[in-house]
Amino acid sequence: MFNIKDFDLAARIGILKTKSYKIETPAFFPVVDPLKQDVSVKEIEEIGFNQIITNAYLSYKRFGEKVIDEGIHKVLGFDKVIMTDSGAYQVLKYGNIDVNQETVMNFEKAIGSDIAVILDKPTGDTDYDKAEKSVEETLKNAHEAINLKDDKTIWVLPIQGGKYLDLVERSAKESSKLPFEMFAIGSPTVFLEKYQYNVIIDMIAMAKKYLPPEKPVHLFGGGHPLIFPYAIALGIDSFDSASYELYAKDDRYITDYGTEKIEDLEYFPCNCPVCSRYTPKDLIQMDVKERRRLLAIHNLYAIKKSMDRTKQAIREGRLWELLVEISRYRPEMQSTLRSITKYLKYMDRFNPRYKSYSRGLKFYGIENSWNPRIINYKTWILTKYEIKDNKTILLKPYNCKKEDNEEFHVIYYVPYLLLIPYEICGLYPTAQFHFSNPIPKEVENELVNMIRVFIIKNKSKKIDVIANKNISYSYAVGKEAERLGLTVSWV
Repeated sequence: MFNIKDFDLAARIGILKTKSYKIETPAFFPVVDPLKQDVSVKEIEEIGFNQIITNAYLSYKRFGEKVIDEGIHKVLGFDKVIMTDSGAYQVLKYGNIDVNQETVMNFEKAIGSDIAVILDKPTGDTDYDKAEKSVEETLKNAHEAINLKDDKTIWVLPIQGGKYLDLVERSAKESSKLPFEMFAIGSPTVFLEKYQYNVIIDMIAMAKKYLPPEKPVHLFGGGHPLIFPYAIALGIDSFDSASYELYAKDDRYITDYGTEKIEDLEYFPCNCPVCSRYTPKDLIQMDVKERRRLLAIHNLYAIKKSMDRTKQAIREGRLWELLVEISRYRPEMQSTLRSITKYLKYMDRFNPRYKSYSRGLKFYGIENSWNPRIINYKTWILTKYEIKDNKTILLKPYNCKKEDNEEFHVIYYVPYLLLIPYEICGLYPTAQFHFSNPIPKEVENELVNMIRVFIIKNKSKKIDVIANKNISYSYAVGKEAERLGLTVSWV
């Protein structure tokens, strides 16, 4: 049902096979309302989405027997993957719905849903007692749902608890013991709307810690490119949202770095079919309905672009670089990057040490060195690497050339990677990296500290240093070596 093709951090590219069609994850499910849809299902499919999500409760209320007789795929005119939500959003918005779980689940089976969500009780942004009740009610429903589910549908069990991580932990622990094919993180929308991505990061990380790693996990309400790479890096496999239409109705235009009001734009930073044909002024002067339709189409293209960009970063082993890049887009994203660093050890559990598609690493600032692969490399150098010959150790600036010197044991020093022994020079990642100049002061300090530790660790050996007065980090290394009493050759 779910086969994983590739990893980077805890992110994975996978194939989710359903009874109707198979889709590649990470995947975005556009929310479809068949009665009030600005963008047709056919247009959504033409943009490149092989999966959509609709609301089982609303379909039940609006179509009744028709959708049971014809099936949800025929009613919506979509022959690929259809996911149905049970009506939990209506519970969150209106407080309750007038159907029970047995009715909703039997309806989802009858209409032929490929992926179906049980009737859960969303937490939302509420007080602790209400959040706890939502967890208890959802778990109660989950136990009841076991006898109602079939073996053809992929059934989804939402994890509740919201911002209360102890409740998320309890929900995930108990849910992990139940025989569901897929899980979901419930109730993030209120935090996503406020750019409180650090709350979402904690919710995802806590749930993923206890959920079976081989099962796909969905994030309800995730509908903006800013959150996709971060959630995917923690192991989220799919998302759904009506953001593309909701933003369009408010004349908002999705970009990689946030949303813009259409009247604030003079040029479109995009070359999708809408942005290539029209200017912001053209859209402003259009009929409202057509403007909203075109904006929604652009928003879908922007979402798909972000999803594809993230998958390419996974393939190349560059996902951490993408997170760092996005962290520069908005102040909230810098906070999000720092939040996700709390879970480096968790992500590293799944992170391949080497990738056949790896590309050269790019270093712009200290955040790039938080990449788990770089941390593992530096840890190995500091704790595992030993020099067993009696040659003089020569520390010198990195010059991209492997040297097997009969007189010296050569070790290169360089920002970010810190130390590169000549024996492994050229192996990934020792030759596949680029960094900008000038070197940030904190990066230079890290290098100097590493040199100090290395010298102290090898104090029984003779160590000479070559340093360049014209290169800031090399000059700093030379001065530290002199302070520690080593011979320094200045060039």
